[in-house]
Amino acid sequence: MGEDGRVSDAPHRPKPASVGVEDAVAAAVGASVRKARRRSGLSTRELAQRAGMSQPFLSNIENGRSTPSVATLYKLASALGVGASELLPAGTDEGVVVVRAGEGVPTGMDETPGVAQSVLLAGAPGRLLEARWCVIQPGQPAGDWFEHAGEDFLHVIEGVLRVELGTGRVEQVGAGDSLWLEGHIPHRWEVGPTVGATLLLVTAHVPGATHGLK
Repeated sequence: MGEDGRVSDAPHRPKPASVGVEDAVAAAVGASVRKARRRSGLSTRELAQRAGMSQPFLSNIENGRSTPSVATLYKLASALGVGASELLPAGTDEGVVVVRAGEGVPTGMDETPGVAQSVLLAGAPGRLLEARWCVIQPGQPAGDWFEHAGEDFLHVIEGVLRVELGTGRVEQVGAGDSLWLEGHIPHRWEVGPTVGATLLLVTAHVPGATHGLK
C-alpha cells in the first residue's frame, strides 16, 4: 500500500536475508531484556529510569522494534544487575560457532548520530568471551566512556586508534598493534579526522559480574 493509502502495483520484494537476521536478533535481545526485567521485579518505567532512557524506547527494544546499541545494552545490563552477555541471544551452536564473512548484525556503539558500528562475532549468555569487529570511519564518533568487570583486548587491523583512559593515560595504537586493559579502568576510543580504524575487540567477562558505563 502506498503513502496515499492505495494498493501499490509494484511487485512485492522480499527483505534481504540480513534484514531477517537483524529482526530475529532484535526480537531475541528484546525477549532477554523483558525476561530479566520481570525477574528483577521492575516495571518498564522503573528500568527506563535506572538505565537513563525513555520508556517508549525501552518498549521498542523489548518488542523487537529497535536493536540496542552496545552502550544501551551495557546500560540495561548494569540497571538489571546482570552481565551484558546475558542479554544477548542464547546460543544454539552445540559448542562451535562459525561466522562467515559478511555475516553478523551491525549495531552502533551508542545512540550518537553517525556513531561507529560493531558486529558481534561471538557472545551469548553464560559465555566468558565476547568478540566484536569494529569499523570506525575518519572523524566518526566511537562511543562514550566504558568501564566494566573483566578484561578487554583489542587488535588494530587497519588505521590508527586513540585510546583514552580514565587515569589520564592516552595510547595511540596503529595497524598491527594490540592493547590489553582491565575493564574497570574507564576507557573510550577516538580516531582522527583523516584516518579511521578497523579492529577486533575481545572482552573477557567475569561470571556473575555486571557491566556498565561511566
